[in-house]
Amino acid sequence: MIAYLIGNVKDKYEDFVILEVNGIGYEIFTPFPVNEDYIKLYIFEHIKEDSHDLYGFLTFKDKEIFKKLITVNGVGPKLACQMIKTYGIDELVNYIVLEDTKALGKITGIGPKTSKRIVLELKDILLKDYSPNITSSTYTDDDAVFALIALGYSEVDSQNAVNAVLAPDDTTEDIIKKSLKILSQKV
Repeated sequence: MIAYLIGNVKDKYEDFVILEVNGIGYEIFTPFPVNEDYIKLYIFEHIKEDSHDLYGFLTFKDKEIFKKLITVNGVGPKLACQMIKTYGIDELVNYIVLEDTKALGKITGIGPKTSKRIVLELKDILLKDYSPNITSSTYTDDDAVFALIALGYSEVDSQNAVNAVLAPDDTTEDIIKKSLKILSQKV
C-alpha cells in the first residue's frame, strides 16, 4: 500500500495530475487544483478487477474524510472527489454535520436519498472526529445550540433558531428563550 508520494508534477489536468517519482509517472486523481510543481500527496489506492486508481490528497485528514465518504452506499471515489471539489473538505463536513441535505443535493450525482444516507451514516462520525473544522460562523452561540439539542430539537433547527434571534447583547439564556419561541411555533 502506498501511504504518500512526493515528486514533480509533470502534467496537470482537470481531475488528475501526472506525478513523477524516481522516473515513474503516476496518474493521480485529485479533488482540487494542483498549483505546485513539486508536491507531497497522501494516496488512496482504489483497486478493482479492471482498474487500479490512485487518489491524492494534500493532507492525511483529507484522505481520511474521503475514505469515510466512500463507505456510504452509492458514493464511489469519483463521486466523493466531486463532493470535495464542489465544496472543499471543511464546508462539506459542515454540511454533513448540520444535516444540510439541500446543499449535498446540489452536487452532481447526489439525489435526495443519497444525501440523506450520507448525513445518516457520517454525521456522528464527522462531528466526533472533525468537530474543530466546523467554522465559527456556523456556530454563533454553542451553549444555546447545545441546550436546545439537549431539549430534543434537531441540530439544524436549533442552529437556525439561534441564528434567527442572535443579538450582540443577549445572554445565552436570552437566546435560548427567544429560540424556544421560534421552535414552538414550528411544531
